Amino acid sequence: MKKIIPFLIFCSLSFFGKSHAQTFDSVSYKKMYKEVHENPFFDDSLTDATKIAGLSKAWAEAKFNFANFDLIPTVNWDSIYHAYIPVALAAKTTKEYYQVLTRFYTHLNDGHTTVMPPKELWNEMYAAIPIRAKLMNGAVVVTNLFYPIEEYQLLKPGTIITEINGQPVQEYSAEHISPYSSHSTPQDSLARLYSFNFTRGALAEHLDLEIVTPEGERIRKSFKRIPAEVLFSFGRDWTYRKINNSTGLFTINTFNDAALIPYMDSIFQKTPHPENLIIDLRNNGGGNSNNGFELIAYLTDQPFMTGKNILRHYRPTMRAWNTEPDVLEIIQHDWKPYKGHSFKGKVVVLSGPGTYSAAEDFLSAFKHLKRGIIIGETTGGSTGQPLMYPLPFGGMGIVCSKRDLMPDGTEFVGKGIKPDFEVKIQLKNFLDGRDDVLEEAIVRLK
Repeated sequence: MKKIIPFLIFCSLSFFGKSHAQTFDSVSYKKMYKEVHENPFFDDSLTDATKIAGLSKAWAEAKFNFANFDLIPTVNWDSIYHAYIPVALAAKTTKEYYQVLTRFYTHLNDGHTTVMPPKELWNEMYAAIPIRAKLMNGAVVVTNLFYPIEEYQLLKPGTIITEINGQPVQEYSAEHISPYSSHSTPQDSLARLYSFNFTRGALAEHLDLEIVTPEGERIRKSFKRIPAEVLFSFGRDWTYRKINNSTGLFTINTFNDAALIPYMDSIFQKTPHPENLIIDLRNNGGGNSNNGFELIAYLTDQPFMTGKNILRHYRPTMRAWNTEPDVLEIIQHDWKPYKGHSFKGKVVVLSGPGTYSAAEDFLSAFKHLKRGIIIGETTGGSTGQPLMYPLPFGGMGIVCSKRDLMPDGTEFVGKGIKPDFEVKIQLKNFLDGRDDVLEEAIVRLK
């Protein structure tokens, strides 16, 4: 022990007879701290006490667990917390309160750090029109329609959305959506904003859109949103098809589902292998990194390195002794292929700002392995381990608790992973039914 406060020495003495020896109970010690972390107390009503308790919980969880404060050196987290106290107190409804908490976390500039409202509020805040769009040459263009019923037929791919509720679409998004969007990079912000988020809002409220059809007709029409829980299932799939006699296209829009593994087995163990393989991860928002590493394991018969993980260990006693309280542990693993099958042909991976999280972990290992080339745009620049904790009324806070690097130590969080060949989809070509990125991949394979 380095320091003892003199007036506390009496605590070790017994003034009431002999003390009885008792061994340290590590199980009870850990159990108590687990309960402290997992069972916060909140009132059942939106009182001032509950507002402050929830905000304070969000502040404290980030203060002691957030992995990326060094990426936002100008942010004074305590000062922002102080500024948000009157804002939180001014919230009149649970929805307003969660909008405040969501904005609070946007100051951390991290796509894996956000606030989710109680499920009862999802359709007040996250209902949306069932489309995916993309910003191309300054225009917001529909790229996917997930609910092809009559009501949405005007929103088929190639449709340009010019206005929402009488405002230019980018002005509307900046005013009503962007303040509540957590992101890690500028390209991440734009990808999130114009893929799904820009039509978010209350299920009961319709959106008045001005659109330009692929045929050039300008139309105004009101569209209703669909429930959030239905939307969350859209666009999370995978497909495999041959695009010519020598090349297969494997499109993977999520690494979150374990069912992807047997699907990959069916491709690499049963389907006759094509000469070349294109893996499209442009709309892959992540999931379980191990599922991505399973895919790389089919592309090589040698062990390969995954990214480096930085783990922070906080030691409060060191702080009491005026010594550095943080210890950083850097760990890395290699992945050993085990299924006895490997694809020997050429490989190209397609990337973009919608390539995120576990999909970036895949690209990180793939790029270091030098197994093939990456074509497209820079990725979103956000990965890590989300730490989840409870907030009032059944909401949830999420904090990125782990920093990841590429296998050689290169930073990509807050930056993104650059492709070997940068190619963007051009609006004119897309409206003509062409995919500039896929076309470039086919040319490179030749």
